[in-house]
Amino acid sequence: MPSSAKIPLLRHCIPSERLFERAMLREFGVLSAGLFFVLLGILLVSSSSKLLTLAASGSISSSSVIGLIGFNVLATMPWLLSVTVFVTVLTALSRAWRDHEMAVWLSSGLPMTAWIRPVLTFAIPMALLAALLSLGLTPWARQKSQEYREHVASRDDLSSVAPGLFKESSDGDKVYFIENFTGSNGAARNVFVQSQNKEKQTLTVAAEGYLDTHADGQRFMVLRNGRSYEGIPGHANYRVVEFGESRIRIDEHERRPVNTAISATPSLLLWQSNQAEQRAELSWRLAIPIAAVLLALLAIPLAQVNPRIGRTFNYVAAGLLFSIYNNLINLNESWLASGRMPAWLGMWPLHIAVLLLVVALFQWRARPRG
Repeated sequence: MPSSAKIPLLRHCIPSERLFERAMLREFGVLSAGLFFVLLGILLVSSSSKLLTLAASGSISSSSVIGLIGFNVLATMPWLLSVTVFVTVLTALSRAWRDHEMAVWLSSGLPMTAWIRPVLTFAIPMALLAALLSLGLTPWARQKSQEYREHVASRDDLSSVAPGLFKESSDGDKVYFIENFTGSNGAARNVFVQSQNKEKQTLTVAAEGYLDTHADGQRFMVLRNGRSYEGIPGHANYRVVEFGESRIRIDEHERRPVNTAISATPSLLLWQSNQAEQRAELSWRLAIPIAAVLLALLAIPLAQVNPRIGRTFNYVAAGLLFSIYNNLINLNESWLASGRMPAWLGMWPLHIAVLLLVVALFQWRARPRG
């Protein structure tokens, strides 16, 4: 073949290490998508179980569970991305060690530090997305969650009535009880309502009941096939009324102003504030994307598999280090908020310590084994 024909082929030739990097980046992408949805499912189940428990006890309205689940998931999305990055890199590189692909990589003369570039190529965009969510979406979701809770709480007292439990209204003048919701079209069965008006007390029992909302926004509790007892406690002159259908108007409570917590404060306001608690909250939000990058780098030396020990030790060590890092971030935030650490210092000593740990692990893995 003429030499002139070989030149175009050489120009299009890609080094083998770059082909290996591209293959690993594709694996990072596919694996991270699967892990993200698995972790999202776990988060949904955990959040749903907690909120359903609160709804069953009557602490929150059953109609607000789905909305609160959505806001909780949005608020925790940045940490979910950070965990996804860490587990993805750890799992993919552990597989490469197990299948002896890393042995081929190292035997070709390339060090383990050559993995920093493809890992950062994958981790940095994910960290930027986590930063965008942490600084913007998380406080918005927490603010909307508080507004939603206040709106539902001020709407009416019946929304939080749980079957089998007595529920007192927020103003203390009514008590509700519902046995179950097995009536026709999901209506409540065996409804009990006690209301107090000055000295007069009214007890109402009905076979079925449901809520009815008019076009003008007024809400009524419709009771069917019941009996009402009205009178003064301690006196015998009670008035008994049997009815086929009765309507009790439900007055909406006055909307209370939403008390915006520091965790729901916009990041721009936190940046402009000099208060210790607000600066601590900002440091916590910035720690999430920084932790995503550092954890991705930490996963490179942690992924090395020793055939004599197996992969279990690597995953246990990785989980332990992640737990310690996460707890130290939360502890550092509390120290900043309480003034035990200067606000200007932030969490940088912790991040620098983790970076030094990454460097030490790289050097330890690079040592020749005797």
